[in-house]
Amino acid sequence: MSDQISIPAVYMRGGTSKGLLFNHNDLPKDKFKLDKYLLAAMGSPDLRQINGIGGATSVTSKVCIISKSKQENVDIDYLFAQVIVDKATVDYGPTCGNMLSAVGPFSIEKGLIDAEETETKIKIRSVNTGSIIEAVVPTPNKKLKYMGDFEIDGVPGKGAPILLKFKNIVGGATGKMLPTGTPLITVNGVEVTCLDISMPIVMAKASDFGIIGNETSNELNNNLELLNKIEEIRVIAGAQMGLGDVSGKVIPKFALLSKPLNGGTITSRYFTPNTCHETHAATGTNCIASACLISNTIASQISQIEVKKVNKVSLEHPLGSIDCFVETSLSTKDNKNDFIVSCGIYRTSRKIMDGNIYIPGNFNDH
Repeated sequence: MSDQISIPAVYMRGGTSKGLLFNHNDLPKDKFKLDKYLLAAMGSPDLRQINGIGGATSVTSKVCIISKSKQENVDIDYLFAQVIVDKATVDYGPTCGNMLSAVGPFSIEKGLIDAEETETKIKIRSVNTGSIIEAVVPTPNKKLKYMGDFEIDGVPGKGAPILLKFKNIVGGATGKMLPTGTPLITVNGVEVTCLDISMPIVMAKASDFGIIGNETSNELNNNLELLNKIEEIRVIAGAQMGLGDVSGKVIPKFALLSKPLNGGTITSRYFTPNTCHETHAATGTNCIASACLISNTIASQISQIEVKKVNKVSLEHPLGSIDCFVETSLSTKDNKNDFIVSCGIYRTSRKIMDGNIYIPGNFNDH
């Protein structure tokens, strides 16, 4: 007998993130106990996460809790948990589009979904936001395929492409595409766009924050004056978006935008929100790519692209770029909630470990 608790789990990379995936039935239903389990599994709070499996960054301290959906026309429910590295906090507010690319393969691996010939389409509901995502997973001969020739910036090597098509993604957190009612507001003398598409984001011009916009994530993370200015504006803008006091919370995110340098549509430095993402969040990609198509936003002012029914928008990030295919409804005005129909991105995933994770068994229920 052991004085530790053993829980079945799979450790996977999804896109440019990494984390643990659990079957919902293997975890406690009580939220207090669930938080304790997830914190212990990742090793939080600790900057090194030395006593858990977390990788000491926000993009490697993620959890996906998976179950068969009871909702009509939906296959899988996906509850995302962001385990904060240096605080005893688990945030269920956001979702993660990168880790979403691991949800389909996990569901097939664990028998929640039967693999189809050639490819398997899985309708996934984000429990956090209510959005519906169709994942198209390569399954030649009804077998999962992780390896392939598709590359994504920020991940060494190649993999099999997984298409993620995000639907009904407008207003998931606030109920509105433009939560402040207008494409631009001024906060502390700085013009910002507040948008809620797939992920609530406050966007601003990099030049208004004293940077070029092509700095590395390390350079920006070491610029404490910049981070403090971002947080001040984010908190004020968050309140104006109807999100209340967002101090200590991970939404809304923040993005500093500038002209592209390598043939893309726009350059983005995406903050999560207290550190700059080494690449780019998938949900954040949906939001910023959509913003490029909406009149008078910070993003559209910079990108100045012609709006079509289907638009390829390429976001340049610190380690390369990410493409997003945005479908719009040209029959509606671009400031209406139904203007953005869907967003599609390609990601890869890989199973790293399948087994049990162990956590201390001395938790008190309350």
